[in-house]
Amino acid sequence: MSDRPVFSGKESIVQIEREPLEHWLQGSTVPDIVLNIGEARGAALAHQFLTTPDDPPVDQSFSDIAKRTQRYAAAFASVTEKPVVASLLPALPEALPLGYAAMWAGVYLPINPFLEPGAIIGMLESTGARVLLAEGSSGKQGVAEKLGAIAAALPDLEIVVCGEAEGEGRLEDWLEGKGTAAPPMPVPSDIAAYFHTGGTTGLPKIARLTHANLAYMAFLAGWGGDMRAGDVIPCGMPLFHVGGLIFGGLAPYAAGACVVQLGRAGYRDRAMTEALWKIAGREGADILFGPPTVAIAAIDLFEPPAPPKVRHWVSSAAPLPAATHRRFTDTTGIAVKEAWGLTEASLVLTFMPALGESRPGSVGVRLPYCELGVISLTPGAGQAKAGEAGVIMGRSPGLFAGYLGRETDGLEAAPSLGDGRWLNTGDVGYFDEDGFLFITGRAKDMILRGGHNIDPATIEEAFGALDDVSAVAAVGRPDKRVGELPVCYVTAAPGKTIDPSDLLVRAVTTIAERAAHPKAVHVLTAMPLTAVGKIDKTALRRDAAVRAVREEFPAVDIVSARTDSSGRIVMSLSPLPENASEVLSSLGLVLAEERDQADD
Repeated sequence: MSDRPVFSGKESIVQIEREPLEHWLQGSTVPDIVLNIGEARGAALAHQFLTTPDDPPVDQSFSDIAKRTQRYAAAFASVTEKPVVASLLPALPEALPLGYAAMWAGVYLPINPFLEPGAIIGMLESTGARVLLAEGSSGKQGVAEKLGAIAAALPDLEIVVCGEAEGEGRLEDWLEGKGTAAPPMPVPSDIAAYFHTGGTTGLPKIARLTHANLAYMAFLAGWGGDMRAGDVIPCGMPLFHVGGLIFGGLAPYAAGACVVQLGRAGYRDRAMTEALWKIAGREGADILFGPPTVAIAAIDLFEPPAPPKVRHWVSSAAPLPAATHRRFTDTTGIAVKEAWGLTEASLVLTFMPALGESRPGSVGVRLPYCELGVISLTPGAGQAKAGEAGVIMGRSPGLFAGYLGRETDGLEAAPSLGDGRWLNTGDVGYFDEDGFLFITGRAKDMILRGGHNIDPATIEEAFGALDDVSAVAAVGRPDKRVGELPVCYVTAAPGKTIDPSDLLVRAVTTIAERAAHPKAVHVLTAMPLTAVGKIDKTALRRDAAVRAVREEFPAVDIVSARTDSSGRIVMSLSPLPENASEVLSSLGLVLAEERDQADD
């Protein structure tokens, strides 16, 4: 809208909030937005798909996406009234309109294709999914191999194959037998999408997001990220996550910007990541975005000059260490604008002002219509003071409609913050005197040493500030005496060789808290990553636990180590020592043989 102020700080937030939220929306539901912008922007480019970094893109206009969405929605609606349409798709050209169409006709369930078949089947069963969109045998995400098990478990599920030139069950053939009449429009309170929030173990929780949530977030994420009509925005994030689907899909579309999709695998494709700066320059990118791990890779791959049109890099999914923030801007000359939020808030709650200062270590200020508060970590202390860390609570029009099957869960009272129900984000952080929020870690990531909470960010900032370190993560290693001891994992910067002992000596000089000095530094060739590009601390905690058990039983083989749905690490040993159960229990670990007996 022409009267929309650019995000420059608190004053622009107040200016936005002078109007009711509806004033800023491009539609009250997802199909409203798709059709309205499709008509308004017409033949302008909305989406470009790069098969490889060098191939000509597959182009779609705004009107193309609107027409595709309507056609797909009609087909879904002919399956049953308000079907749940699930997806295991990579970032194909048709992925976004298929997702929007599923939200129009019923409910969209994007699923991480790297999950095990059992978890996928569990989500399909619990949601009552009627249609599953998947790539075929040419895909490289291992989905085709899982479809047999899925089909056998769910014989009534319609499996539609996308992105294939030939073969059975293709989307193009499936559409021929389906209706063409557009389904009724949803209302804002209708559920639009189910997003799973867990990892790769157990059955993830499923957050229900409404059309009102997504219509609000299409505006909020676009405004916070300073998306403008005609902007070009490369996207390498997966589309089963709110970051990829909304910040890399719905928000740019609503803003009239063009997304350049970085192939099927996005940032998981090393060739795309290595070519990011070239693609940004060639396509005239205005905004770049990705998690800290991608930002680190972009620093290492940067060769001047920077693409001339890029206004800023949006860092999301996990806090960016202050040292990395400074190194990125010092190296590239491009400002970093951090954002923070979570699936249960539909995406973002804070953003660094686009035209304001960028404070390294901070994720910005609250966004319009968002309320945030910090509850002290001291029991009964209530609201934390400025500069005091605590658990961050939030609420906004983006707050979800509860978890599937337990709709009352997820929100709680916070009397010290005011009336009503709040979302406990699980993140720990603090506000400075100017209202900038600093995330110091996840409550579950705190290292508990002898009843003392150690914030891993303290360790990570110290190691991340060293020139020879590319990436760093601190976790707790099980210890029989004090519960956990801090250990640090690092990767070396390009061309650097790390001596762990020397690195430790240099880093601890800036860690004032002696209890936070790591007991070991482990050098990795690459950090384990989650499917959305975050450092996988669950995998690192397992590694630390394996190292602890090896010290206890040097002659024993650790057959397996896994994390169960409650977050406990379960191990199988061979040969099984007589005191294995006692030793593992003293380390806070679970013996697989005993766990299996308990399950039986």
